[in-house]
Amino acid sequence: MELQEAIQIVKKRYQTDAERINDEKNVIQKYGSLFHPNNLDNLSAEDFKSFLLIKNNKHWEGIHRQGNLITSDMGKLKSVLKLLLDESIPIKDRLEEIIPKNKPPMIKGLGRAVLTPILLVVFPDKYGVYNSVTEDGMKGFEIFPNLKNQSFAEKYVKINDMINNLVKQNSLSLWQIDGVWWLGTTGALSLEEETKKETEENGLPAELESQLEEFLIGNWEKIPEFNNLGILEEDGEYVGQQYDTKEVGRIDLLCKNKETGDFVVIELKKGRESDKVIGQTLRYIGWVKKKLAKEQKVYGIIVTLEGDPDPRLKYSIEPIKEFVQLKFYKINITIS
Repeated sequence: MELQEAIQIVKKRYQTDAERINDEKNVIQKYGSLFHPNNLDNLSAEDFKSFLLIKNNKHWEGIHRQGNLITSDMGKLKSVLKLLLDESIPIKDRLEEIIPKNKPPMIKGLGRAVLTPILLVVFPDKYGVYNSVTEDGMKGFEIFPNLKNQSFAEKYVKINDMINNLVKQNSLSLWQIDGVWWLGTTGALSLEEETKKETEENGLPAELESQLEEFLIGNWEKIPEFNNLGILEEDGEYVGQQYDTKEVGRIDLLCKNKETGDFVVIELKKGRESDKVIGQTLRYIGWVKKKLAKEQKVYGIIVTLEGDPDPRLKYSIEPIKEFVQLKFYKINITIS
């Protein structure tokens, strides 16, 4: 599909679909007010996390995954948001401070996928969204610029200028052009479709599956077994959580060894049959070897419940235990 064809499709959708128009108006009105600098002192963790849900923001899938991590220190979050939305400071300077080049972001998990939608709802005529969909869509339309070795702030300024120019040339809003990038991506399952598929395969509610993953993310530095691993990051966000290969599925956690730089694929068994989780892990390892690794090695870790009654898992690991490990977790609930 060509870029102009995608633009015309999106324009037609917004001309004929009243629900889309109302979603844009209502989300910008509600969350633009919620995140307005004058109201940030009243922002609660629940308010912030509500924005991250696709059912509320109507536009951005998957950004809820690090909600608990981002809101763990609300005082710090409010101060970072005040800086982000301070129009007296150039946007490049604000972003350089929030996501410094070659340094950890001010708040773990608060990266481009969350920061730029907040900028859009507060300043809907000035700032566009720059996330993985934007990047993939631009690459699909062959208009993505060379941003090698640039900081996130430098990247965002260039991308935002490009988006604003396209919006003005084609009579779209910054909200609406997000739909153009979706049409330029290589057709991965939507989050809703993928969650439904996984729930059917696993026989477990998606909410329970995500809780273990969220716990690991939120307590990563407290888990000795993962001390030497870092979840893959890009522009301040954990892109390694539910890493979308776009070809062979989503990796639960994609990490790198802090000392060697080797890749580590972590899969949570979450009720799946042993043969399925082994096959899936090996498939992901193979994909990472071919697509991401250069000189690095690729390892796997399968995390399952202690006392897992399925003996097939241990036997399946036996011939591949040099590069795939088995680790166990246990749940302890105390009622008093």
